[in-house]
Amino acid sequence: MANHDTHLKREKAKVAMEKQYKGHVIRVTTEKDNSTFPWKPICRILDRGSRELIKQLDWDIGYDTSDQAEKVGLLISKKWIDAGKPNL
Repeated sequence: MANHDTHLKREKAKVAMEKQYKGHVIRVTTEKDNSTFPWKPICRILDRGSRELIKQLDWDIGYDTSDQAEKVGLLISKKWIDAGKPNL
């Protein structure tokens, strides 16, 4: 059942935006669940040259819309890069 739930969760995900920032590529995906604030950002930070995944930031706070979640995901990712890429 867990694999089925994971599959369903991924079906609800979409690649919302991809931006370049200070030598990185920030890829923000949003997922929707059945909570009051259903949209949550998932942020993947890649090396711009190799496209290797450097960090994935999962944010547990939900938002009303996918657009709001995208904007927060981009902000979180930029803050992480600007902070010197701390090990969270």
